[in-house]
Amino acid sequence: MEIYAKREDCNSGLAFGGNKLRKLEYIIPDAIASNADTLVSIGGVQSNHTRIVAAVAAKIGMKCLLVQESWVPHEDALYDGVDNILLSRSWEQRCALSTRASISASAAVGNALAEVKSRGGRPYAIPAGASVHKYGGLGYVGFAEEVRAQEKQLGFGFDYIVVSTVTGSTHAGMLVGFAKDGRQRNVLGIDASATPAQAKAQVLNIARDTTKLVKFGMEIVEDDVVLLEGYASPGYGLPSEATKQAIRLCARLEV
Repeated sequence: MEIYAKREDCNSGLAFGGNKLRKLEYIIPDAIASNADTLVSIGGVQSNHTRIVAAVAAKIGMKCLLVQESWVPHEDALYDGVDNILLSRSWEQRCALSTRASISASAAVGNALAEVKSRGGRPYAIPAGASVHKYGGLGYVGFAEEVRAQEKQLGFGFDYIVVSTVTGSTHAGMLVGFAKDGRQRNVLGIDASATPAQAKAQVLNIARDTTKLVKFGMEIVEDDVVLLEGYASPGYGLPSEATKQAIRLCARLEV
């Protein structure tokens, strides 16, 4: 068995890319067309999504207000001052910290939108993970097309495509993209949300909405969403001992 890794952290020169940038490629033109001047989004304190939103805002000359919520319990006193949130602040974007602890829509986003409007700004809301947005799944439909081109270059096709699933649009976009050649059930989502029923339902909804946009002439059904449970342990954002061992193994093999 051979395992290939597609490095989404290297997919652009902007803030180490990551999977969120593919989504924003379709969402940001809509924000610009709406005449917004401020991007408003939400994520955990160490969200890579909010980091990318902040970087994109700085790149295109927009303002940005980020709601950073305590979705991951932590005891480290530096947790809310380093890494992703430090980068977001480095681009001179505002990060509003919240103690809310669930991965869902929050009244704090509505408050943030109202705050921007009260200052005379024109906000544009981007949901957590850039997922529950009308264009949230399109980036990973394009990803599937890219993989097909790479398979042609390599001279073989991949049996399975494995992806982490939390807010759902990365998985959903892949599902729709690979459905074009009948491989939708070969996309294996690894639940990292610790709320698998909710995650699976969200993937299905996003996938169905995305099929309407791409007009591939297909129907996505519940059985098309393959989500493997039991890996989000002991909870969202909290690594198990097995996860730590896997990280150490990859680090050793990388060098």
